[in-house]
Amino acid sequence: MKLTKLGFLKVALDQLQRNKLRSFLTMLGIIIGVSSVILLISIGNGLKFYIENQFESLGSNTIFVMPGQVFEKGQYRSGSDFSAFSGAKFTEGDVENLSKIKGMAEVSPAVGKSLVVNFKDKELLTEVFGASANFPETRQMKMAQGKFFTKAEVKRGAKVAVLGYQVWEDLFGDSEPVGKKISLEGDKYRIIGVVEKIGGLAASGGGLDSRVYLPYTILFKLTGEKKFPFLIMAAESQEAIEEVEEKIENLLLKKYKEEEFSIMDQTEILGVIGNILGALTIGLAGIAAISLIVGGVGIMNIMFVSVTERIKEIGLRKAVGATAGDILWQFLLESVVLSLSGGAIGVAFSFLITLVISGVFPARITGWSVALAFGVSSLIGIVFGVAPAKRAARLSPLEALRYE
Repeated sequence: MKLTKLGFLKVALDQLQRNKLRSFLTMLGIIIGVSSVILLISIGNGLKFYIENQFESLGSNTIFVMPGQVFEKGQYRSGSDFSAFSGAKFTEGDVENLSKIKGMAEVSPAVGKSLVVNFKDKELLTEVFGASANFPETRQMKMAQGKFFTKAEVKRGAKVAVLGYQVWEDLFGDSEPVGKKISLEGDKYRIIGVVEKIGGLAASGGGLDSRVYLPYTILFKLTGEKKFPFLIMAAESQEAIEEVEEKIENLLLKKYKEEEFSIMDQTEILGVIGNILGALTIGLAGIAAISLIVGGVGIMNIMFVSVTERIKEIGLRKAVGATAGDILWQFLLESVVLSLSGGAIGVAFSFLITLVISGVFPARITGWSVALAFGVSSLIGIVFGVAPAKRAARLSPLEALRYE
């Protein structure tokens, strides 16, 4: 009995319908594998897109000067605060000299420390960030309320504070914070402003909105430091960045060794971060893909069981004219249908999960990740379906008809 390709497909679908629970359990490994691969890739891509947007919001002309080799062998060196970086620390004299470079728009020093902030009966462990008056210009920050501190306030070490958006919400809720006072290390600081919501992560690992900004002269007194571990600069234009970076390096090399500092613009940082996230995403997706192999083994086992259960059917079909190729094609198609069905459900499931988590975590499904996962699931159906299909095709019609 000869069947057309459409007939083979109908037989395959009939088998799925006849054993619905077994078919679903067989597809489960493929479903989990496909959805895991797509989800991990989408989270990696979403995180990369989110970080790129955060850096782009700083402006394309931003330059960072950091101590030591910050990106070493593709790994980012982080710590509880900026003092965790090893290498050169920069002085107020360095800041003054760098600000004189032709093509430089702004130079803002920075120093940070994790401290407990108190307001009435509330306390909050946060990053207290010492900055200069021009810090908002170098980071393109805007004020939600009040103002940032002035050069005069920095120079005299005025006890004033500017809150990050999250700190305001945590300590004050919806109430007006400007004019009120917070406590740090036993001293009172008058709140003069609140920064607009920024989002993103700080170098210390906390959120950028979870900072309290003080004049750096005040933080020097709190920490006993007299130098800056971190400088943020802004070139006059994106075109001037390369020339300005060269001048920064030449100036700093007069005082520090080459390995004691790093100069990076946002393009370089994004390139390194992109490479790290890309490698991490591929590695995690590869681990998740192991479940696809497990799913393939499950399909192969069930297809072997199916061959055993249908030996008489195979013998009857061969007796009425079906060739070994027909039997091979039928069982291979059933394996592929199982695999593709599992892949389709896995893709749908990954879209649903991405929709749920996208509100709290960046995730973006890409067409290539869907094509990759779906293509691999199809290949698994073929690869792991070949052995059972060959076994079915090799059965003798006479022995098959006699099988009990």
